[in-house]
Amino acid sequence: MDDYDVIIVGASIAGCTAATAYGRAGLRVALLERHRSPQAHKTLCGHFVLGGTHDVLQRLDFWQPMVTHGAAVTTGLGMWTEQGWIAPQPDSAVPPAISLRRSKLDPLLREIAGATPGVELMQGHRVVDLLQDHAGGVRGVVTENGEAGHTEFRARLVVGADGHHSTVAQLAQVPEDRAPNERFLFWTYYEGATMNGPGDGQVWPLGRDVAICIRVDDGLTQVGVFPAKDRLPEFTAERQAAFDRFVGHLPDGPSLAGARRVSNLIGTTDYPCIRRDPAPRPGLALIGDAATASDPVPAVGCGWAFRSAAWLADATAESLAQGRDLHRALRVYRRAHRFIDAYDTLGRREALARPPGPLQRAVRAAAVSDPYISRRLAVFAMRAAPPSVLLNPKVMIRAAVASRAPKPRGMQRTRPADHDGVPSRGPGRRRTE
Repeated sequence: MDDYDVIIVGASIAGCTAATAYGRAGLRVALLERHRSPQAHKTLCGHFVLGGTHDVLQRLDFWQPMVTHGAAVTTGLGMWTEQGWIAPQPDSAVPPAISLRRSKLDPLLREIAGATPGVELMQGHRVVDLLQDHAGGVRGVVTENGEAGHTEFRARLVVGADGHHSTVAQLAQVPEDRAPNERFLFWTYYEGATMNGPGDGQVWPLGRDVAICIRVDDGLTQVGVFPAKDRLPEFTAERQAAFDRFVGHLPDGPSLAGARRVSNLIGTTDYPCIRRDPAPRPGLALIGDAATASDPVPAVGCGWAFRSAAWLADATAESLAQGRDLHRALRVYRRAHRFIDAYDTLGRREALARPPGPLQRAVRAAAVSDPYISRRLAVFAMRAAPPSVLLNPKVMIRAAVASRAPKPRGMQRTRPADHDGVPSRGPGRRRTE
């Protein structure tokens, strides 16, 4: 008899979500985490959970605990364009996003999972090998636990929730599809920053570069930049000064003159896109970044972790409880995962950091004054519906027609960009002091 119904490797967002869902379904779950500290958390993560994940968080009873721990709820993002701001529509019914830094989120989810009946959280267990049957199916794992030596755990399903460098995927020799990311990223947190754009968060697509400003827990504001890699020498020479210059040139950007920076710059100069088959072998499934590590600019990572974990549990829990073959259940999970795959394909194109094309410019321009297109763009950005909610002939034709229509008299146009791709300074531009 197997020791458990499910073994989950990795006790962060995806792993804790899956463990909680399986435990509530009455299954025996081993949740293995290589870090010993309950406070361990991922540092390189923007932790903005898009609105498309709202229903999953509500269904799993995660939303309210996150709010109780201080999470900031974002009901609408403003997007800057050269034609003006795309402002959130108050009656658009776009689901809200939520943001709780990983230093709070990971321990919270670990606590919830560990307190779920049927879930055994074991920290300090590093997976070093897989147990396989004669047909190549995965039947368990071998862990190393300090002085305790090696321990074998067996289950009908092994779940890799151990990030984009997934040890489980490597041990199972799962092929990975890598794509380049031609942007790098840095962000920091401020206390006392003032937002000047519409909504309770803003996004600036600036040619090949992108910037964001959102509220997070403890009343802090997160400001992030995603420049194209041709600007990397500027940041390598003077990272903080380059960051300050970039933010200081944002049109209607945040006012930071009286704000206090409360963290160092966090980021990386290279973050490739990685995709793996989410159900690559019998008895094995991958969730979260282990399956898909997407471009971080659209902030999809945490949402994909929550959602893929929930989809896997939805697809397989009944078969596990009833002792049925998992082949069909894992196919159901793979089909559900196509939602992520479709957006990841688009994200890989965006990660090439090319200037926006004519249709993209037309959609953004039309969304400034057309509530129909604005709402669909918001639903798309929040990953609350398949890409076809925006990328369909009706929307494209309507946007193309609107972009050719005469602009109302007196409509102000934002100044063009400097040679370095950052908008020129003028009235309404705020500099970081």
